[in-house]
Amino acid sequence: MQPLLDGAEPHEDGARRHRRIATFLYLGTVLWGVSIGLWSVSLPFRFEQLGLPVVEYGVTLSVYAAGMLLTESVWGLLAFRLGRAGRIGAIGLVVGAATLGLGLSTTFGAFLAALAVLGAVGVYLAPLQRWVSLSYRGPGSEGSGTGRWSSTFGLGLAVGAALGALSFVKVGFLAVSEVSLLFLAGAVVAAMALPWRDAALPRPRLEVRSTVRRLATRPFLVALCLVGLTFMAYTFATNFLQYYSTVLFGGTASEAGYVLGAGRIVALVAAFLLGTVVDRWGAARSIPLGFVLLLAGGIGTWVSASYAEMVAATLVFFAGYGWLSASLLPLALRSMPVADQGTAIGIFGSLEDAGLLLGPLLFGATWEVYGPRSIFPVVTALAAVGVGASLLVALGRDTGTPGALAAEIPVQPPG
Repeated sequence: MQPLLDGAEPHEDGARRHRRIATFLYLGTVLWGVSIGLWSVSLPFRFEQLGLPVVEYGVTLSVYAAGMLLTESVWGLLAFRLGRAGRIGAIGLVVGAATLGLGLSTTFGAFLAALAVLGAVGVYLAPLQRWVSLSYRGPGSEGSGTGRWSSTFGLGLAVGAALGALSFVKVGFLAVSEVSLLFLAGAVVAAMALPWRDAALPRPRLEVRSTVRRLATRPFLVALCLVGLTFMAYTFATNFLQYYSTVLFGGTASEAGYVLGAGRIVALVAAFLLGTVVDRWGAARSIPLGFVLLLAGGIGTWVSASYAEMVAATLVFFAGYGWLSASLLPLALRSMPVADQGTAIGIFGSLEDAGLLLGPLLFGATWEVYGPRSIFPVVTALAAVGVGASLLVALGRDTGTPGALAAEIPVQPPG
């Protein structure tokens, strides 16, 4: 049970505080997802429009992921200090400037610069939001909280992806970026309005060396490996479907946006539904099925003979990602001290970013050297490794013990 702040009434105020937190938390999360979905799904079409090669697109995505990789663990370390409206708004201005700069970019170097800033700074709220979603309802709700945050963010990405491709065709990339900026502004305002004094943020720890020693547990390191595999495979669909669906299956840019939007909806539904299963059965036993679905989706795309078959395989692939997005973080935090969880979530996010960095490089280089169809066996191999590794975790004894969210949490004083 979460500790109450001074002056809070135990029963009546508890439910109201939860509703207020959830309202602003998930509103900000979904608006942020729409903002990213708008420009990210349009970006490969902008590269094609400008005559920039696929390999440069892959490098650009990797620079974006590298920015997140280098800074998300830092944002995690600082997460419990960011719960202030002024700090959230000030950093949001930097992210907004980079979003507008992306829309104005016309050269490879300009895209690199804008996406480097977006990667390094744009992720600043993620560790804090994920921790609040995972914890604000108290112990025993970690899986459902993680699933809710993932599904809400996925909903935003799905809406943004569906609108982004169509808007690119109708009004162009600059207008898409401007609309993305408006949604980003809404996300920042919602985050500023969240009642942070009611969120019971732990007192931050900034002793880096001792924190790293506490985090270097076998369950946490195993979870990091699994998340890296997941996100490397994930880029196959999110970053290259726009290419292979048109080059190999005869689709259009608008159709690619619709497929990605549908896939993200499938992922968010899977994440939302699996959350309670994770709380009941445990994360370790839930993870292998996610990798099995990734494997089935990769193989299904490989053997597809029509656009419809490719779409069906894509939806299976996204279902696997949704299941994994609700179970990997609870696995990583099973035995983590509460005051270290912000940093742990940041490091966890950095491994997601590592996958997002390595995936485009791997798939882009493979496409460039061996041709479009060569990326299908690559994603199949990644998913197969994930199946084997997750089965070892499910059968092992190294997944930690329940109770990551302790009943006694050192809470920051209000104000």
